[in-house]
Amino acid sequence: MAADPRRALEKYRRHAATYDRAVARAEPLRHEAIARLQLQPGDIVLDLGCGTGLSFPLIEQAIGPEGRLIGIELSPDMLANAQERVERAGWQNATLIQAAAHDAEVPVEADTALFHFIHDIMRSPPALENVFRHVKPGGRVVAAGGKWAPWWALPLNLGFWYVARRYITTFEGYARPWSHLDRFVPDLRVESRPLGGVPGGAYIAWGRVPAAGPSENFPSGLP
Repeated sequence: MAADPRRALEKYRRHAATYDRAVARAEPLRHEAIARLQLQPGDIVLDLGCGTGLSFPLIEQAIGPEGRLIGIELSPDMLANAQERVERAGWQNATLIQAAAHDAEVPVEADTALFHFIHDIMRSPPALENVFRHVKPGGRVVAAGGKWAPWWALPLNLGFWYVARRYITTFEGYARPWSHLDRFVPDLRVESRPLGGVPGGAYIAWGRVPAAGPSENFPSGLP
């Protein structure tokens, strides 16, 4: 079953107020993901499905005022929380866009792209195509999120499914959520991580867009 943006809007409308507390156990993976972006002062960063802006402080600390942060988020409820975070911190270099990833109008060509716990976007080829049209050749890419744990962790997987279903609308591809990234990041490396006591319940993937750019290396459409 494909991702459903309408259902996603409803889910995040219900959970926006409690989201930050609910995902606190994934903070170590967020820190690792942003560290693997190897951000430099002045970098332009795309934060896809930025939610309430939990990644913003780490990104802003690395890119400084000369950098630029573009947060893209489907849910107006989540994005309102992100906007409050930006205003409290006084970041003048953050642009927030309320849109689905597949048709967001991105105003920049980014040095890096972060996909953090956004399974619905990871499983949408049109969303990835739109995003990677706006990542520079040689741009750094990091994705992290939940996945099915090994078969012997079935009871733990059931519990994890119960939690994850609050925030995602499809479990298609949940064994290898990063699989569509191979088209855009041929040198993609992937490692499993624990999540909430579930061994192998999460992953982190990282690599670079080819120097020639994805549009020059890959034909339109997935095989």
